[in-house]
Amino acid sequence: MFRRLFIEDWTVIFTIIAFITALSVYGSVFYRALKMRRPQIDRLSHLPFEGDGPATEQSAATTDE
Repeated sequence: MFRRLFIEDWTVIFTIIAFITALSVYGSVFYRALKMRRPQIDRLSHLPFEGDGPATEQSAATTDE
């Protein structure tokens, strides 16, 4: 009985490590987004999405065959 409790308490470490890892990844992405300079924001806002323009119409025609 005590051995089972010891193992369950020990496995909580993996949950804490996973939470800290996920929090650090999301936190670093959030920080980089906040610190992004205005020229980079403007450049990224003008990137074309998939489906915009004639190049994607040609690729869609070749995949339908």
